[in-house]
Amino acid sequence: MNMELLISVLGMTATRLPILIALAISVVWVIDTPRTTVRNVALWSLILLAAATVAGLVLNLVPIWLVQQGNYESIRSLSMWLGVGHFVLGLLEALGVVLLVWALTRTLRARNVAAAG
Repeated sequence: MNMELLISVLGMTATRLPILIALAISVVWVIDTPRTTVRNVALWSLILLAAATVAGLVLNLVPIWLVQQGNYESIRSLSMWLGVGHFVLGLLEALGVVLLVWALTRTLRARNVAAAG
């Protein structure tokens, strides 16, 4: 692996590291809760967010790797597909956030009903 490519990989990983750490901590917190549907949805949403974050990192490395290989024509032809890939990852991240908020809202509503009753 070329040193410039390695530095690019480390730089991109460093920018995503805080999110990955937060997601890992969140998964540990969710795993420690009782098994319910809400817990499963929250866990899957966190896993989906982590997978989308890692996939985004890999997708961002493709053009850098192609430049290192000298495949400039491949970059031009792949630009549309990379855009589609980023769009799909954005949709996955949005789905992960919606599922996480659904789980949080459902839990908060259940606590409100229990406290009122």
